[in-house]
Amino acid sequence: MKVKHLIGIAGLFTLLGAAAVTSTGQAEETVWRAEEAGLEMPEGWFLVEVPAVLQAETKGGKPGAIYVFNRGTHALLKFKANGKFDREIGAGLFSSPHGMRFDGDGNIWTTDVGNHLVLKFTPGGELLRVYGRKDYASEGWFDRDYNYLFFDKPSDVAFDADGNLYVADGGNFRIVKLGPDGNMIKMFGEKGEGEGQFNFPHSVVVKGDTLYVADRENQRIQLFDLDGNFKEAWTGIGYPYGLVLLPDGGFLMTDARDEKLVTLDANGRVLSRVGEAGKEIGQYSSLHGVTLRPGGGVLVSDIFNWRVTALTPLAEK
Repeated sequence: MKVKHLIGIAGLFTLLGAAAVTSTGQAEETVWRAEEAGLEMPEGWFLVEVPAVLQAETKGGKPGAIYVFNRGTHALLKFKANGKFDREIGAGLFSSPHGMRFDGDGNIWTTDVGNHLVLKFTPGGELLRVYGRKDYASEGWFDRDYNYLFFDKPSDVAFDADGNLYVADGGNFRIVKLGPDGNMIKMFGEKGEGEGQFNFPHSVVVKGDTLYVADRENQRIQLFDLDGNFKEAWTGIGYPYGLVLLPDGGFLMTDARDEKLVTLDANGRVLSRVGEAGKEIGQYSSLHGVTLRPGGGVLVSDIFNWRVTALTPLAEK
C-alpha cells in the first residue's frame, strides 16, 4: 500500500523550470507529495540499505526504467516505469553498493566501496567493462613494469562531452580521469583540507568544462577544469553526499548528516534545505541517492530506512 504525505519544500520548483527565488531574494515554497515509490519486489525479496537510485528517460522524453542499487541479496534491480519488477542485474558481483550513474548512451555504471570495483552495464544488464581489482583496495601497481590501476572505495563516476570518465576514488582521496578507451589519462588529489586536496571525494558531476567534486568530509564542493586544475570551492553548504545537475544549471544535493535535500544555484548559493530525520514517509535516515524524474519530481533513497521515496510537486503555496 502506498503511503502519502504532504510536505512543504522551499525552492525546489526549479525542477519544473520555474524560478526558485523571487526578485526579493526569498525562496518560494512548493507543496510536494511524498510517497513510497511503488516498486513491486518479487515475493521474498527486500531492499536493504539503498544508497542509489536512477530513472531513465525514453526517447520520447517520458519516464523510463528505474534502477535501484541496494545492499541486500539482490543488489542491482531494474523496474519498469510503472514500478513493476523487470530483472536483477549483476547477481553476485557486488559487496557494498554505493553510487550509480548513466553515461551518454544510457549504460549503467556502478561503484562499490566494499569490493573496490567500478562496473559498466548495458541498460539490459550485460557487463561491458570492469575497473579495479575485486576485493583489493590499492592505488594500483605501477612498479616492476606493471601498469594496473586499482581503487580504494570508489564512490561515484562522471563523464564529459568527449566520453572521458572521472572516478571519485574515495579511499585514495583522489580523482582519476580515464579516456573512452579505458586507459588512465591522469589522477589528482591527496588527503587534506587545502585547495585540490580531499577528505573523501564522494560525488562528481561534469558541467561544460568544469568538474564538480563533493568533498564530503571537508564540507565543500570543489570546482576544477577538466585537467584537474583548481578553480574555486563552495563552502557553507553542509555535507555533500549525492550531487545531480538540474536543468537550469543548478544542483540538487543530498546531505545525510542533516537529512536534507539541498538546492544550489549555478554559483553554489544554497536556495533551500528540506527534510528531517525520522522513519515516516518524507523523513529520512541517511539520505543519500537522488535522481530527477522525467516530467518533474525526484526519487530519493535513504540508506537506513531501506527505501526509495518519490517526491512530486503539487502547487505553489
